[in-house]
Amino acid sequence: MTRLLPALLLVVSAVACASSPPPPAASAATTAPAGAAAPATAPGTAPAPAGGARPPQAILADAVAATGGAAAWNAHKTARFQMDTVFQGMGMGGTGERYLTRAGKTLVITTLTGLGTVREGGNGKVFWSQDPLQGFRFLDGVEAEQARIEASWNADLDAATLECVIATPKLGPDLKSCYDAKTHLEVLQTGVRATPQGDVPFRAVTRDWRTVGGVKVPFEAETQVGPITLVVHIKSLVFDEAMDDKIFEPPVPAPAAQ
Repeated sequence: MTRLLPALLLVVSAVACASSPPPPAASAATTAPAGAAAPATAPGTAPAPAGGARPPQAILADAVAATGGAAAWNAHKTARFQMDTVFQGMGMGGTGERYLTRAGKTLVITTLTGLGTVREGGNGKVFWSQDPLQGFRFLDGVEAEQARIEASWNADLDAATLECVIATPKLGPDLKSCYDAKTHLEVLQTGVRATPQGDVPFRAVTRDWRTVGGVKVPFEAETQVGPITLVVHIKSLVFDEAMDDKIFEPPVPAPAAQ
């Protein structure tokens, strides 16, 4: 839920041929990004033991507590985000919406100036993407697994599918998430996104955490993809709106199971 890496990376990789590696990731999760607010320490969290790293389970538990706690997240069933997107230095941008359910259904619709509309969705069983460059595609393999994780209501809360703070998907490369040692909020995520053009390394900084509906969500994410910097701003977030399940279905029939 807190991850803001959108389907736009598929388009970015095609437009920019993102073959350059991103800037080096931070070596530790204890430094918040410049300019980020420093929320108060979440209650009930434990400091790191002297002279050693805390157990991964404790880090993830504190991350869930810092964003409101399991009960607060589970009190909601759906979420709708409205977003602004800017490709820094490229003169491109757009607006978008993201629909999400606690059942793992997702739909992201983004309209980019001069490029058109990018859509990516999933009904919890199959995941798909549709954009002006690639057309419509069902996602499979690593792409499908990454889409499934990104559709998670709260990946830290659903950590049974991951391995501590180094997430190990069923398919694809590891995903590294770094949390502030005091606030326990995520500040950095690095990994590799599978695209039709090949694997694309990315480095994403999350900030501007705000409380909505009893849980905390980052309202800004800055993602470095090769030479391109993508900034996403959440304009609004509404929980528990009624959503028609039909919007999460692919626009063409899913292929029959083999």
